[in-house]
Amino acid sequence: MKRLFYFITIFLGLSQFLACSKNDLEGFNLQGGARVQVIAEGGGEDLIKTNDYVQVPMKVKLSSPASQTFDVELQLNTDTITKLIESGTLKDAIALPNAAFSFPNVVKFQYGADTTSFLLTISRTEIERVYGKKFILSYKLSNPGKGNQLGNPNSVIVTLDSKNLLTAEDIHYLSITNSPGNIILARDHNNYNTTPSGIEIPLGVSLASFPSRWFYVEVRGTTDSIANWIAKKKVPENTIGLQENEYAIPSRVQVLGNKSAAAFNISIPWDIITKNKDRHLAVTVYLKDPTLHVINPQKNYTTILIDCAKVVEFDVTAEGALTVNRDNDGGPNAGEGSLKLVDNRTDTKFLQGGFTGDLQCTLTFTRTLKIGAYTLTSGNDEISRDPKSWNLEGSLDGTNWVVIDTRTNESFPNRLETRRFNVQKPGSYKFYRLNITENVGNRLFQCSEWRMIEFL
Repeated sequence: MKRLFYFITIFLGLSQFLACSKNDLEGFNLQGGARVQVIAEGGGEDLIKTNDYVQVPMKVKLSSPASQTFDVELQLNTDTITKLIESGTLKDAIALPNAAFSFPNVVKFQYGADTTSFLLTISRTEIERVYGKKFILSYKLSNPGKGNQLGNPNSVIVTLDSKNLLTAEDIHYLSITNSPGNIILARDHNNYNTTPSGIEIPLGVSLASFPSRWFYVEVRGTTDSIANWIAKKKVPENTIGLQENEYAIPSRVQVLGNKSAAAFNISIPWDIITKNKDRHLAVTVYLKDPTLHVINPQKNYTTILIDCAKVVEFDVTAEGALTVNRDNDGGPNAGEGSLKLVDNRTDTKFLQGGFTGDLQCTLTFTRTLKIGAYTLTSGNDEISRDPKSWNLEGSLDGTNWVVIDTRTNESFPNRLETRRFNVQKPGSYKFYRLNITENVGNRLFQCSEWRMIEFL
């Protein structure tokens, strides 16, 4: 009897609970499943900015809270914008390409909500390219789910002021790093580096604001402005433009991610410099078509001006007479004798046995000259025979010597590799002596070529 009473009590309690729950749910049900209208509302606040984009919150609302969860499709309404701009209805604003925008295909309304939002994502580069202007876009709603309807308006035109999305300080302007908008004068070993094949003028690309993700920018050369610069006396009258086949620059430069600069060179061969030794050579280098960000029109170019008479160099090795304090066992004229060191051929070499670190190679000239650089070429055999440490001395009388260049722990990773060394303390001398104090470790010393370069 007690057990029966217990079950009856439980049953009555559950019945009362279920009745109450049903009443509560019916009271909470929103209009018994009534349909709502979906209305496009427009833009919001609280922008989100990144290196790649700016996001603008956009709102969609309902005529009343949703009685059930459902989706609404979103579409870009480009045709409407184009027609309104062409007709003159929309003024003082421009349309950006469709690729400049992105947003979700649908928005979702949750049960009980009367508004929702989505993020309109705009390419930062596209905003930078039209900075200072207003631009327009339009989106429309379609196909609301669960039998709901489109309200009025179901499309909206959004006008955005680029100055409200970015500040002037936010813009990633691209500029030439070196003397933008001006002239770089290459002469007297300023503003250029020398190589065995010619001169290289270092240039670069600079990115304003903060670092970005990686991108490319095109690099070009032109001589179109040279005549105008001559007329304005900004460059000498004997200036001629460098032709495209007379210099080399990369066609594009990559700025790496999280970097604000990238370096590149323009190269001019020695034969072009020598051929025009009585002239100035000029070319304007400029940036164009970056894959991200915008070019600064006032700082996207620089003009290279080369004073060939003050740049030209001459290999004067053949003017000198070579002597060494330790020669090949076969003498200077042997197949690997000392004269092979200065025969202007890299397929021959000087080989000296029993190397002890006191080898002296002396070039005596008939005139006083200023050696500004020299080259050494490694041999074809074991790397352990290569020169490692040395010094170069100069003298006017062959008795009193001055150290003008010192090198230690140098290396020639490749066989028959030519390396150039600019003299650290150049002066005018008649005698030059190369003192080899150390090779890589072998009892044999080898070197294919030693060339001496005069600076005018």
